[in-house]
Amino acid sequence: MASTGATAWTKYFQGKGTLETIVKKDSPVYDSQDPNKKLNITLKSGTAVVYQATKMYESKALVSLETSKGNTQVRIPFDNLAKPGVKASGAASLKPQAFGIQEKKYSIADYKKNILDSIESRQDLNPALKTYLSLLVDYHSGGTTTTAQISKLFTASKQNIPINDVNKDFGEVIGPLACIKKQLFKTKKILFSTAAQVWMPLRPNEPLMDYSIIDKDKSYIISAKSGETTNTVKPKDILMLIDKNAVSKKKWQDSKEYKILKVLDEETALVGPIKAVAILNPDLIKLEDIQITSKTQFDKQTFDKFSKENVYLKSKVEPTLNEIMYECEKLLQKESREGSLNYNTIFSDAIQNQVMYVKFELDTTGVGSWQIITSDDIKSSNEKQTRLSFRTKNGYTRAGDKLGIQV
Repeated sequence: MASTGATAWTKYFQGKGTLETIVKKDSPVYDSQDPNKKLNITLKSGTAVVYQATKMYESKALVSLETSKGNTQVRIPFDNLAKPGVKASGAASLKPQAFGIQEKKYSIADYKKNILDSIESRQDLNPALKTYLSLLVDYHSGGTTTTAQISKLFTASKQNIPINDVNKDFGEVIGPLACIKKQLFKTKKILFSTAAQVWMPLRPNEPLMDYSIIDKDKSYIISAKSGETTNTVKPKDILMLIDKNAVSKKKWQDSKEYKILKVLDEETALVGPIKAVAILNPDLIKLEDIQITSKTQFDKQTFDKFSKENVYLKSKVEPTLNEIMYECEKLLQKESREGSLNYNTIFSDAIQNQVMYVKFELDTTGVGSWQIITSDDIKSSNEKQTRLSFRTKNGYTRAGDKLGIQV
């Protein structure tokens, strides 16, 4: 539970001198000399103030702020001050692990308390960000916070809020709260009970899983998405899900889509795309002719036809293996976007009843909205010609990452 009154003063203010902070909600103002004299002024949520140190706790805190008359001292209710932190957030992490989340099952009440307590105690978050994150937690868990409160603080303190990190990382933190308390999956005919629990892996890059919700002996695996960013799923993770289901494996194991995922998984980042193109189009590269000993030792004649029909490679006197690989990746990307490779259906089958996506994105109000994506949605997007495709992180001189499917 958040500290208030004398307890909060002892913990966060005592002996620390003057401290920069903000007013966390619209606050009445009192005379600096007479705490009982209320002034006809209201300090708005998000107003920057400087707490003036005292030797003992005072329920109406003395603060200074810049006004049209210069630096002015007034008093406001102590509990309306945000807990102090650093002046700017810098590179402070907003990932779940930064809020003390352990790899254990949490009741929704315990999970929420853990997050709020951690926000309050962290010294690497500025006061505006602390207050804003706490409001998001309360609002998206069905608390009493209103959209107007969030919007007012967000507008006043936007320069202190790392929007991309809130989208990408903190959306993952509050996702379980929204899933359960706001019943995000209701449109998918999934309703979570009040006894539902939250579980998060300690490893922040767990394949296809950011958290799970456990309810009535069933575990729902959730992968978090944010804003306009996408998730890249590695071939091995898609194959793992397909191979777990005998029906799906039988359906897909002889398809080009499956075979290409298989070779991308089994081969190196340098060799995999080349063999994948050979599977896709044996007229360009014959799989049985590929002989690669190292980056510099390979049978160049094997790639003559591919090079002659490729705009970039035919301009090179002697293309490197890395250049051949990258052009193969580009071909695979194009074919998955608009050609003969279609990964919507196989990916939909892979995640069906196993993985669901929850997307969070802040809007201009700072409140944020949610979108749920299931296997049926991915099938539907295929019908609308919105294709899943390969995504490369390599280049003509780099082969550090394996191709993945962009979701």
